[in-house]
Amino acid sequence: MNGSTKTIFKQTSIYSIGNTLRKLSGVFILPLVKHYTSQEEFGVWMLLETIFVFTQVLSGWGVKSGLTRWYYDMVSELEKKRLFFTAMVFNYAMSLLTIGIIGGVLACFSDQILKYDISSRLIWVFIISGLFRLLHELPFIVLRLQQKAMKQTAYSSFNVLLLVLFTFFFLEFSRQGFIGVFKAQLWSNLITFLVLIPVIVKNSQPVFKWAELKEMIHYGIPLAFSNILTTVLNLSDRHIINQFQNPAESGSYGLSFKVANLLEMVLVTSFITSYTYFYFKSLNDPDSFKVFKKLQRYFLILLAIVGFGIVLFAREIIWVTSVGDAFYQDGVYLVPFLILGLMFGGLRQFFTLPLNKHKKTRAISRILISGGIVNVVLNVWLVPQYGKQGAAWATLFVQFFMMVWFYLESGKCETLTINIKESLLLLFIWGGFVAVSFFVPENLFLALLYKASLMGFFLLALFLFKVIRLDEIKELIETVKGVLQRK
Repeated sequence: MNGSTKTIFKQTSIYSIGNTLRKLSGVFILPLVKHYTSQEEFGVWMLLETIFVFTQVLSGWGVKSGLTRWYYDMVSELEKKRLFFTAMVFNYAMSLLTIGIIGGVLACFSDQILKYDISSRLIWVFIISGLFRLLHELPFIVLRLQQKAMKQTAYSSFNVLLLVLFTFFFLEFSRQGFIGVFKAQLWSNLITFLVLIPVIVKNSQPVFKWAELKEMIHYGIPLAFSNILTTVLNLSDRHIINQFQNPAESGSYGLSFKVANLLEMVLVTSFITSYTYFYFKSLNDPDSFKVFKKLQRYFLILLAIVGFGIVLFAREIIWVTSVGDAFYQDGVYLVPFLILGLMFGGLRQFFTLPLNKHKKTRAISRILISGGIVNVVLNVWLVPQYGKQGAAWATLFVQFFMMVWFYLESGKCETLTINIKESLLLLFIWGGFVAVSFFVPENLFLALLYKASLMGFFLLALFLFKVIRLDEIKELIETVKGVLQRK
């Protein structure tokens, strides 16, 4: 394993710590929220999360992507600070505008959007909380661009700790119920932003770079429009379930998606975050393609291993986070489809990088918009007939569809040599073990032993079928040891 690959894995492992802590905090927060809210309120909370994600995408207008792409084109540290200041001022102005629009829409149409009556006070707390959360993004991006994974993870972990403490305070001590969930987010996001002010000041030079801003907007606008539309379309499953059924069913699907999304947070986001900034930094490195090829293979193997682990223990995770509520337990059958969809989604993000490198943002937009439209059509068709399961099937199909399209489109820019036979073999082994994993003994001890044995046999199967080699396992172990020693 060469130095570049080791660096990326080290960065990935550090980012994974913060993302894992954020997900582990859910083990504490979700049961609290579930205990102090009704099934309908829990579903509305999930729906409001999707609205924030839409707000997050709408607020950037492509400048965040532009900052990532242009940062290393700056010839000096002073120019980088000026570029960051320009992107920050534009992004903060757009965030204020966007959050105001979203707040107005919710104030007027919350009953129609959520199919549930929420107070104007709750809307304002949600909106202000979202604003401070949006203000975190640029400082976090610049820390990632500078490959300061440990520092970025420390700030992220601090935010998670505050969220856990404030959630416990507002729900357990103050007994403020549903609005307490959003007050906890408000205070944790506000304090985190205040702590990040020195990072903003250190990386800013108050000079506005109009020419670069225009270039970043020109580069990012196609991505922005496609990301906005794609986000609306791809988050539509929860809202379609809500419209055809009710907020409780949407919340049940949302909980299953959160469990599956452990794969996204712990591995996909960490890996793609680490590699993306390294990828753009080493655009002119002659060995960059070799690193890309090797990492794609490792990435798929890691997706399969981590994804299978989540499937194995999905039942227990859902039981804990739902406080044993039987209403949510059928979500365990959604998780494998959602996990497989997220595996395809992770590879899709990987195959997007060559298109970003060659500034093929229109091609990216075309694929994302098409995938989003297909997702809506499938959900409208499948949800009325099959409910939550139909939404999971739609997610799986769309992610596979977009992954293949991105692979083919990237192949027009660069030669991508992916071992299709090996990848299909890996997915076949994965599917077989997932099917066997549902035949679990009733006894808790035997069930845990059975699942641990399945994971062992799964890893053995990957080794016996030469999906992963012994020398690669040794290299990965050495890399992990190096990361731990570094910490």
